[in-house]
Amino acid sequence: MIKIVIDTNILISAILTPGRVRNTLLNPQTHPHAPKRIITETIKHADKISRYTGIEAGILKPLLQQTLPRWIATHNEEQIPPGVRERAKRLVKDVDPDDWPFVALSMHLGIPLWTGDKELIKLAVRTEFQHFKALDTRGVEMLLEGKPWSEVEEYLRREYGREEVG
Repeated sequence: MIKIVIDTNILISAILTPGRVRNTLLNPQTHPHAPKRIITETIKHADKISRYTGIEAGILKPLLQQTLPRWIATHNEEQIPPGVRERAKRLVKDVDPDDWPFVALSMHLGIPLWTGDKELIKLAVRTEFQHFKALDTRGVEMLLEGKPWSEVEEYLRREYGREEVG
């Protein structure tokens, strides 16, 4: 079993689009964790989800409120030690300040963060994964295949370690 923190973009992507993200998230070996705010953030996008799925928003919102906490291990941000919260806020302030609860939870639990945010993954790579581990869908798939973290880390360095020339 792989315990992993997921962020909202992974959850919404899994809801909206059949394919790798959904299959990986629904894999019985994947045990997702998230700050409780993932539920409110997902419900904020209920109209968009409704348009793509055909499920009426009035039905979808209560469905998400009832189902997500049973499926994802959610955590109160207040349970994360204040020092960890502050460190996470400092780390992500130039990337996406709203992502601090996901990074803080990853740091607190000592498990990787699965995100679609390439900048967060680049931050983890640049800091040599010393503060938190962040990975993409391929990285999660590699862990599910039984690959060691060192191999996943090598892949992430190759994929996200080079600076973009623009």
